Amino acid sequence: MGALSGRTALVTGAARGIGLAIAAALAKAGAHSVLHDRDGVEASAAIAQLHEDGLQASLLVHDLVDPRAPALMQADLVALQREPDILVLSASAEIRQRWDAVDDDALATQSEVNLHATARLIKAFLPGMIARGFGRVIAIGSVQESRPNADCLYYAATKAAQTSMILNLARTIRASDITFNVIKPGAILTDRNRTVLADRSYEAAVLERIPLGRIGEPQDCAGTALLLCSVEGGYINGAEIAVDGGLRL
Repeated sequence: MGALSGRTALVTGAARGIGLAIAAALAKAGAHSVLHDRDGVEASAAIAQLHEDGLQASLLVHDLVDPRAPALMQADLVALQREPDILVLSASAEIRQRWDAVDDDALATQSEVNLHATARLIKAFLPGMIARGFGRVIAIGSVQESRPNADCLYYAATKAAQTSMILNLARTIRASDITFNVIKPGAILTDRNRTVLADRSYEAAVLERIPLGRIGEPQDCAGTALLLCSVEGGYINGAEIAVDGGLRL
């Protein structure tokens, strides 16, 4: 029996990268991982691999740009007879624009995915956690909240706002065994970052700022998420945990 046996974990943006690494780690610990993504093809491939490994997993395909997506996800889970005990907010929209190039479409997309969907998903699934007496909400933040990147002005702002939302809930919910925490990755080799890190001069500049001297892997975030979801992590609430090799320093 795994440490999370009997639990259901909903991980958004889980077709690849950090989301998939966390979903797989939670499934290996015994949870039934519900992988959400807007990319049904890649998410289906991820589910197939988890099933091949003997792990429990289900699929939800919705685009969080659509304001209706959280309610539709809730309805899908009711149909699957699954109620999330764990909610990992990994999906995000990052549109690289400097301050003088930000456009309204980029503002709207990043607001919808990074902020509005966070509020709607919590509104949909937190009541069930409170009723059952157990819940873990984890937001995947960003090192950019403390080390801003000029190319991601609004993305960093939405991530800081999302963190504020999570800390507000950690302070105000006051329900037994319900925790709210933020994991803040640094430079992680995800599909999103692979292109910019392919520029060797850019990669060298990033490495120069990381005391551990390496780019992180998605799996580097999975152990932290597993701790926060476990019994052993049950007294960690309102934490902002950097997984960045020291990049924020």
